[in-house]
Amino acid sequence: MGDTDKSTSRVAPGDLFLLIGAPFIVFAFALVVSNALADGDTGWHIGAGAWIVQHGQVPRTDPFSFSAAGREWMAHEWLSEIVMFGAWQAAGWRGIMLLFGTAAALLYAMLAAHLRKWMPPAASALFLVYATIALAPAYLARPLMLALPMLAGWMLLMIRARERDTAPSPWLGLLMLVWVNAHASFVIGIAIAGAFGLEALIEADRGRRWQVVRGWGLFGAILLVAGLCNPAGYHAYEYPLYVSRLELLQYIGEWRPASFDKVTGFEVILLSGLFFLLYRPARVPLVRLLMLLGFLHLALEHIRQLAVLMVVATVVLAEPIGRAWSDGAPRPRPPLLPAIRAERVELRPLLAIAALLFAGVATARLALPFDRPDSRGVPQSALQTVPPDLRGQPVFNEYSFGGLLVLERIRPFIDGRSDMYGDVFTSDYFEMSRGDIARWRRADARWKFAWTILPPDNALVAKLDREPGWRRAYADRWAVIHVADVQRGQPQAGTRQR
Repeated sequence: MGDTDKSTSRVAPGDLFLLIGAPFIVFAFALVVSNALADGDTGWHIGAGAWIVQHGQVPRTDPFSFSAAGREWMAHEWLSEIVMFGAWQAAGWRGIMLLFGTAAALLYAMLAAHLRKWMPPAASALFLVYATIALAPAYLARPLMLALPMLAGWMLLMIRARERDTAPSPWLGLLMLVWVNAHASFVIGIAIAGAFGLEALIEADRGRRWQVVRGWGLFGAILLVAGLCNPAGYHAYEYPLYVSRLELLQYIGEWRPASFDKVTGFEVILLSGLFFLLYRPARVPLVRLLMLLGFLHLALEHIRQLAVLMVVATVVLAEPIGRAWSDGAPRPRPPLLPAIRAERVELRPLLAIAALLFAGVATARLALPFDRPDSRGVPQSALQTVPPDLRGQPVFNEYSFGGLLVLERIRPFIDGRSDMYGDVFTSDYFEMSRGDIARWRRADARWKFAWTILPPDNALVAKLDREPGWRRAYADRWAVIHVADVQRGQPQAGTRQR
């Protein structure tokens, strides 16, 4: 990772490729590969956005399910959901792909620019490869992916304030106003600001400490007030803690602890990071080191936090690793934007081509027909076989199918809003989905299910095949539908297989 480039004020081709090429590759890939659309939660997020736009308010009770209808529920990510609905309404799933592809490209542009400041292009590219490994599982069309660029930008703004040895501008409270209404991770942003404020206080000369307390204290107060400016009020601060303590998280893959029983991307990143930090010892400031350890703990506790850890680690470790592996080259490297401005005439054709590439890929995505494909969380073909009169009757559905049902205006039994359904209900559901037919019969007696839609490997499917009063109506590789027969007073459906 040593630096072989000479530090000059001219724009190096490697720097331009890093700052333009990396975001473009991510952008183009996101607009071609539909993996981001495979998440079941996407549907209910779009459905929530549609409901908010239609009613002109954020829902405070559940408007979607039949099992929890009217129960207290707050759309904490309402701003992201409105944006998602707007993209979907404007251009369907192509609009969603363009929205999240843009978010991913913006994230990579910020990370690449920061890495370039401390590392040569090859080392920066390697760092982005590690970031890709960590971020790939999180690249799903839901609010978290829209919040990650906010997190990266926030980290860079805090770093910039520390480099200038001043408190951040109070106007950054406006960014926090957006963040608090877009995603619950705003709490992380406030905690990060507090950590950098503590670092500023520790490193300040004794005569400046009161100035630091006033500057960073005022900024912190502004952030805390901004955090209250959301429909949930102070409950927005409680929400992340409430969710993290739910017992039902053991049933949800992304909320489970990290596992190292086989080689994973997390392990590769962790071991590689230790190698680069220890082979040429890097000095990480105390507060930033503690911050990293805190986010590492969160990622080990809940694997979904790996994406957050990677964004924070990329920003924090760029300087210490870059200095340790610089081989004596000056750090930080010369600012790039002034060099681009100085050479704007020579670079104009290249920048124009880059802009045309981005615009061309986006236009192609919007112009070419595209339908959301079937996937494990989105069995669209199966759902299309359900007749209209059956859609309006109670369904027992797979947890991850709930978002699709909401989007199709079918009231689900359960969906990804597990915080609303609670521990007892959700745990009971997962026991049923594991094949507890006695438990399912009790639920059926209460709710009078007219049909079920479950993945083929669900343990309950085989038992429903033998359950009196039920028949298999449809099956493909993604879903199996059973319907209650006429003896239960439900519509009869023929059996279809494909």
